[in-house]
Amino acid sequence: MTDFNSIINTLPGLTIYRNILKDPVVKAVIEHLHALTTRTGAIHPAHSYGGVYHLLAMTGNPCNGADAWQNHLLELILNDVNPFSQAAFAPGKNVNIFMPAIQWDLSILRNLYNTSALEIYNATVQALQSFLPDGESPALPVWTVPEPANQECSVLNNQRQQIKENLANTQEWDKLAEKLTHYYATFGCGVFNRYTAFRWQNGALQGICKPDTIKLGDLIGYVDIREQIIANTLQFLNNYPANNLLLYGDRGTGKSSTVKALLNEYWSRGLRMVEVPKKQLAEYQYIIQKLRHTKHRFILFVDDLSFEENETEFKDLKALLEGGIEDKPDNVLIYATSNRRHLVKETFADRTKNDAGREIHTMDSVQEKLSLADRFGITVIFPTPDQETFLKIAVGLAEQRQLPLPQQELRQRALQWSIWHNGRSPRSARQFVDHLEGQLAMEKLA
Repeated sequence: MTDFNSIINTLPGLTIYRNILKDPVVKAVIEHLHALTTRTGAIHPAHSYGGVYHLLAMTGNPCNGADAWQNHLLELILNDVNPFSQAAFAPGKNVNIFMPAIQWDLSILRNLYNTSALEIYNATVQALQSFLPDGESPALPVWTVPEPANQECSVLNNQRQQIKENLANTQEWDKLAEKLTHYYATFGCGVFNRYTAFRWQNGALQGICKPDTIKLGDLIGYVDIREQIIANTLQFLNNYPANNLLLYGDRGTGKSSTVKALLNEYWSRGLRMVEVPKKQLAEYQYIIQKLRHTKHRFILFVDDLSFEENETEFKDLKALLEGGIEDKPDNVLIYATSNRRHLVKETFADRTKNDAGREIHTMDSVQEKLSLADRFGITVIFPTPDQETFLKIAVGLAEQRQLPLPQQELRQRALQWSIWHNGRSPRSARQFVDHLEGQLAMEKLA
């Protein structure tokens, strides 16, 4: 049987991975091992076992060869934000100075990992028998491997599972230090190695479990227009100078879909995306502090950007694009979409001079508003499609979904849809195909 006392006594010797000791599950397991070894402690083993069981019931994403407790410990190791994992993820940092400490910590953590859920369960049953009449055995619930978490949560899941299985199936973890370094260097640590898409919310990066799955190959039409955006993004991914982009056009022309499709196309090359609401643009300096020292390339995505006459957030965006005192890192670009060419609402009253109570130098205010759009390096215009382009998009989407209708009938129905509903746009074409697919499925069911 594992010497629980030895494990308890070596854990405080962790150096780089000390954060793991603060985890609620780890603290509960240590508390339970204390209860098993002292037998005279303040905590009854049945009580401490119940606490661990309750916490582990909420974990998921198991890997082959690990039980619920062991799997949780592997997750903590991969997620841990520490000087070693941060250095591996940062460009140009030397991680070799951490290797002796990492090998030491991994040896300690492997001993903790070897204390399996089944072994803890058996030790608990044995400890509780002393509280029961002879011959009786406590009917404790057994820890089981939890149901797999949603595999769609992240496209990074396969790589994550692979490194976990390497750890689960290797006894000498200190020899896996190089593989762990490579994992952190490629995928990051903390929230970065679990998600490809993020949202800036309440002063922190929130991972998006299910980002839009739209791909560039799913988008029909606007090929020449999208080539400009793809070319700029490829320059960015190859560490060459690239521009912030403003995607301008009428509603439903595919601006946002194009930006989101870039992530699905290039995430494996290190592209990541952070959605930033307009109201939080003033927190730009905090966002770039999170992103600056990483190997990933980030697009800050500001969707449906425009400002009303009395809003002043456009000044924050101007500083963000160019002119702020803090230098914008090379691994961050801004892609914004808008239905308004100059972004800030301008009225004829803005151009009227010498009105009582109005600013004397009104054209200075007008130029300040108009200069915002000019600070984007490239403006890409998405025009409303003509009738033939709209019909080609609708027919192309129907063919992608293999809808069994003749092309001429598809064109006639799509044209009727554009007249009766939301006009001609790629969005309207997609809504038509959604409706048609559902209608045909209902007819087949009937």
